Amino acid sequence: MSKKYQRMLAVLIVLLLAAELVHMGLGEKTEEEGEVVVERPLLIWYTDPDIQDYMEAAASETASRYQVEVRAELVSEVDYIENISERSVAEEMTGPDLYVASSALLEKAVLAGLAVPVTDSGLSGTYSEKAVQAVTYDGAAVARPFYIETCFMLYNQYYVDPEEAPRNMEDVLIYAENFESDEMTERVEHIFKWNVADVIDNYMFLGAYTDLGGVNGDDKKQVDMDLEKVTECMAYYQSLNQFFAIDADTVTSEEVIQEFIDGKSVFTIVNVPMLAELDRAVAAGEVPEYPTERTVTGEDGEEYTETVSYDPFYQVAPLPPLTDALASRGLSVTNSVVVNPYSSNVKAAEACARYLTQERADRLYEEAKKLTACKSLLGESKEEKEQPVMGYQSLYDRLLGQKETPAAGADSKYLTVYEAYEAAAEVPKIMELSNMWLQLEVVLADIWRGADAGEKMADFKGLLETQLN
Repeated sequence: MSKKYQRMLAVLIVLLLAAELVHMGLGEKTEEEGEVVVERPLLIWYTDPDIQDYMEAAASETASRYQVEVRAELVSEVDYIENISERSVAEEMTGPDLYVASSALLEKAVLAGLAVPVTDSGLSGTYSEKAVQAVTYDGAAVARPFYIETCFMLYNQYYVDPEEAPRNMEDVLIYAENFESDEMTERVEHIFKWNVADVIDNYMFLGAYTDLGGVNGDDKKQVDMDLEKVTECMAYYQSLNQFFAIDADTVTSEEVIQEFIDGKSVFTIVNVPMLAELDRAVAAGEVPEYPTERTVTGEDGEEYTETVSYDPFYQVAPLPPLTDALASRGLSVTNSVVVNPYSSNVKAAEACARYLTQERADRLYEEAKKLTACKSLLGESKEEKEQPVMGYQSLYDRLLGQKETPAAGADSKYLTVYEAYEAAAEVPKIMELSNMWLQLEVVLADIWRGADAGEKMADFKGLLETQLN
């Protein structure tokens, strides 16, 4: 190649890079200097320490990629929106240019004037309808979905044949009544154990008959509870204490998942961080070895030996209905990235928000034990909709940091988690309901210990009505 063409190619590359930087909005070219500059470093706030590694790595990569200083700062969740507002409207703006917030905080953020509407035409193609609803307030998307949280069931496949997975909670009780220990199940100490002190884990027992603000969670007129059905569900919830005798005063999520890892529990209800801890233990070989054969009795009454091998040893299932007559519905939280309109670099902040929630989001599980809300990374893009499981394979590899392809069907368990998220009710954005979870936690604990379910739920429904009026 001649020097003339080399120079032309170099100029072309520089022009392309400059155009990309301007397109991404990460700086403005001054007429005098022709440089990409911003008025001050981009500042990102977040409150969850679990995402610290992810946020710091993302800030560093963004800064390196676009030659713009970016800082990610872990701050207290106490008075989070209030502190952002105070710092933003001060004489010198020292608040964040963008920040991570759960869907529950979005009404407060919007009413405080702290959210730039998201006007991307492809938002619904990048995220599921459920995720978009989670960041929608008063008919407009006000943030970008970041990562999701919800609950789902796990069961040990060495104890429960996947073809006989429970259809509802009644099947779990039948399993408990018929359970007999053998060489395969000798480690079992609990048929079903979950964190009964966690309000999100327990919400499934009343969620099917409770409406917390409509599909977008922002309509006060759509806060309601079918008291008769909820009371039936709560009575059923209380009856489970007779079967499983879980101490609400001492149980923890850490204990629950560790006992499942150790093969001590058959069924459990977990959240995404607990699943990530389970996957970490599996990858590290910190799970017991199970017998590779077991003796079974055929329909003819003859005994024979059956080879058994599951990789992984567990399976994910949606939250089951309680009975054939009583449904269940879990709870979800969608964390999002909000752009602060008080930022002097709104376009740069928007570009950074896209990078956090889309381009880099496939690393969330590996680095932060979070599952991305970006469905275009889940084999749900326009090109991959026909083969969602296969499309998810590359993301699965990234989730666990694996170079080799996992066992066939291993990725489907993550799709089940997303299905559970899609079916769950999102936490409401309504500010008057912000303290309802602490109150509900007390109510559920009292019912678990034997309080009258009807009276407790009637009082709780009355409390909700009082707070809204």
